[in-house]
Amino acid sequence: MFDFVFDEKFIECCARILLSGVFGIVLGIERKNHFQAIGMRTLLLISVSCALMGVLSFWAAAQHERLMGDPTRIAAGVLTGIGFIGGGAIMHQGFNIKGITTAAIIWTTAALSLAVGFGIYLPALSAFALVLVGLKAFQKVEDILFPAAKIKNIALVYKGGDVDIGRIKKILLENGIVERDINFCNSYADDLLEITILVNTPDERDLKKLAQELKQTGALQKFSFS
Repeated sequence: MFDFVFDEKFIECCARILLSGVFGIVLGIERKNHFQAIGMRTLLLISVSCALMGVLSFWAAAQHERLMGDPTRIAAGVLTGIGFIGGGAIMHQGFNIKGITTAAIIWTTAALSLAVGFGIYLPALSAFALVLVGLKAFQKVEDILFPAAKIKNIALVYKGGDVDIGRIKKILLENGIVERDINFCNSYADDLLEITILVNTPDERDLKKLAQELKQTGALQKFSFS
């Protein structure tokens, strides 16, 4: 059995685990602010357990010469296992994929915690600061550079075939909506024309205004945005 004593090294190991817990809580708050399923408790468990494994692997390798331990073996196993948790956070919702950033944060939390567990404080703190700044700053940059990030379907049903397709495309573009694909379906028995448009759209949009403008393109019977 290992001989754990309440000395400076023991206190430092506890401090490493506590610091990793702070990382997990802060990153968990950031995810909850974006209404993600992964939150403070999950990332706290990941960060504390990874830090503990880092401390354990380092301690076990250095405790006794006959053990011939490799401190990196447990770390390698941890990062492999964390990949499964991250994969579970990725979901497919319609045309959009959710959870990739959350999966990356899970991986990052594990890496930060292992670094702290091994006592590499300054690089861990630097990476933590860069992650926090990057999550906030680059979200705003992405919103500016790529406002139409979501993929949605617009379905329009017209009575008769007198529809101004060019006007439809112009209205969508004026509302910041980018057309990706367009499909037509005629129902001759009911004299209806159904148009389905696959679009890239911004998060903020005035659907009531959009519907009013699309009424000017023909005898619009139905409008849906999904």
